[in-house]
Amino acid sequence: MNGTIQRALCKLAINAYLSILIRKHNRQNPDAAAFIDSFAMTAIWDRKSSRLRIDPMAFTVIVGIVNEHHHWMLLVIYPQEKKSLFLDPMGESLANTRRCLETTRAFMRQKGCNVSRWSCDSLPHGLQQDGTSCGIFALKFAEKVLEGEALDTKVSLGAVNKWRLEVATTLLQESDDLSNLYHYCGCEENEDTEWVCCEICGRWFHYQCVQRPPLDEDYFCPACI
Repeated sequence: MNGTIQRALCKLAINAYLSILIRKHNRQNPDAAAFIDSFAMTAIWDRKSSRLRIDPMAFTVIVGIVNEHHHWMLLVIYPQEKKSLFLDPMGESLANTRRCLETTRAFMRQKGCNVSRWSCDSLPHGLQQDGTSCGIFALKFAEKVLEGEALDTKVSLGAVNKWRLEVATTLLQESDDLSNLYHYCGCEENEDTEWVCCEICGRWFHYQCVQRPPLDEDYFCPACI
């Protein structure tokens, strides 16, 4: 398997697991969370104009994982608290912390939000000790943040391997649900050619199977609300 395919599969796994975390959070908490997939979050990080149709103020927390030069980092936005959280498995540099502040402010400003006194913070955490575990670190950071738990400050190789197993097991257990992320009903292709797209995650759903939402309003799928 070549490097390009491996990286593509890694991105799909990261976005799938992050989606599972968000759905779990929203089932268990009254405060709504949303996620921006790695493709869109990386575009925001790169200061590209965002085409996401999302009202940030409708959510308490928005999470996304950035990929820069094949390195994964977690970015969390708290719209109502006017702050961001930046977590780099290799440690947060001043330059990247500043970049997180600037890019999230720009994103929020583009969405019409007040960004005065916006801040960017970090949290104490263990560091990756190799060149391949940044993705699993970023996912576990996201998991701990969404659950309101402290991050692990000492991480052994055994702990990293355990994390990998947990993520892989969860993805396998949720495989049926993951297929439904693309087709809400899980239906096979049929003559129904009417589809609707979620404005947050960009996935397409059978229009009839999601109860025919108004076409003149933005649609948000169950995984994103």
